[in-house]
Amino acid sequence: MKEITLYQKGSATILIPLFTERIHAGFESPAADYEEASIDLNDYVSKYPEATFFARVEGDCMIGSGILPDDLLVVDRSLVQQNGDVVVGEYNGEFILRSYYKKGSRVFLMPDNKMYKPIELTDGMVFNIWGVVPHTIYNQRRRNGGRVNRFEQLLR
Repeated sequence: MKEITLYQKGSATILIPLFTERIHAGFESPAADYEEASIDLNDYVSKYPEATFFARVEGDCMIGSGILPDDLLVVDRSLVQQNGDVVVGEYNGEFILRSYYKKGSRVFLMPDNKMYKPIELTDGMVFNIWGVVPHTIYNQRRRNGGRVNRFEQLLR
């Protein structure tokens, strides 16, 4: 079985400032007064820290959902999967990341990359959901190369 690195959520010792004003991504807004508050990201990512862990992504089966290799997943074991949720599970002794999809009485583990095929869960298959992924964390600077290439094409 493949090794998986798990990061256990703990209590934050330093609270990061949080601006109460929203940042507009679609248009420029006039300067606004803002208040500064603090946020504990542990509180933001889960209501049940004892049921939450972090794991790094390996592979590209969920790139259509914006989940790329080396992203950090927040996996919450207290959540019950719903149709369309991204889940982490153990399938035939391997950890996998897929979307949970139920159609009628049939259940599928769906990739979000056309290079992979759906897995239909049938009798005799061993699959255990470890948790639902409500959030992902990724480093925007890792993606600067692709962004710069798009900008260069746009400005030609």
